[in-house]
Amino acid sequence: MSTATIAIAGLTGKFAQCIAKSLLAESNVSIRGYCRDVNKLPRAVLDSPRFEIIQGEFDNHELVRKFVHGSDIVICCYFGGADLMITGQKVLIDACDEENVPRYVAGDFAVDFTKIPDGAPFPKQSTKIMMEYLKSKKVDGVHILVGVLMETFWSPYFGLYNAQSRRLSHWGAGNDIWEFTTFQTAASYTAAIALDPEAVGVFRFLADRKSPVEIQEAFNRIYGQTLNLSSLGTLNVLEERVHAAAKAHPDDLSTWGASGFTLWCINGKAYLGDLDNAKYPRIKPVDLETIFSRSRIRSSAPGRSSTWTLIWEILPSRHLHIVSGFEEGS
Repeated sequence: MSTATIAIAGLTGKFAQCIAKSLLAESNVSIRGYCRDVNKLPRAVLDSPRFEIIQGEFDNHELVRKFVHGSDIVICCYFGGADLMITGQKVLIDACDEENVPRYVAGDFAVDFTKIPDGAPFPKQSTKIMMEYLKSKKVDGVHILVGVLMETFWSPYFGLYNAQSRRLSHWGAGNDIWEFTTFQTAASYTAAIALDPEAVGVFRFLADRKSPVEIQEAFNRIYGQTLNLSSLGTLNVLEERVHAAAKAHPDDLSTWGASGFTLWCINGKAYLGDLDNAKYPRIKPVDLETIFSRSRIRSSAPGRSSTWTLIWEILPSRHLHIVSGFEEGS
């Protein structure tokens, strides 16, 4: 059996290393990683004969071309501003075209942006731009949609979960659905796509769908503790704020990026719809209740009130990614 070479751009990122973890379960895979600083990679990666690491800036055309050369597929795991997500991806895609790489996985991993009208205030416009850019190239584009990454939902990025008060804030009445996928579940589907040479186009994968009220019910039942809910206002208020902020500061996502993404997560217009989970039945999605049942509440120090730090294992070397509310049980 021939060895597949999977190229991952942005290998130092958490999601990229989740993908690498899934790929390493297959014996006939080698991984080529591209990153700005190899010192951010685990020692196990640097010492592994199954990894080849190339260090360079996202806009170094010569090094990027060397990175993609001879690979079976390139996966973009960049995360950052427009320069990285647009210019950086164009450099990758151009290199794929020049080196005859057959497929490119865009840095999407979001809600269904194909349903969002052009001109609407969506903070991840790079998804739309890259889809159009790929249509003009020889390399086949792959777009993987996963809703919101579950760990990010609990993180300070959205600002919805308060660890000290154990309070989950929400927009609307609390019945609006969030579509979730964990880092590792999304990564497992991405790895499966990478190893399926016929997989091109748009794919939609999910692990769970839950409203804040349903999240509260699961939390209270599993932990025997109360998750407090607090409404921030109606969806109409959220939409008005996002539109106003995007109009006033279109290029400053620090002012409206998180709220803009929240809007498209829950307004019902960018839900994934029919899923492709069944195409890869070996993958078993991990839902929110499973995460709760595998985790435990941890006190920060003896005699102190409980803090709620969410720690989930994502790397084979047992590096832990701290997110915001629970600790994985043994």
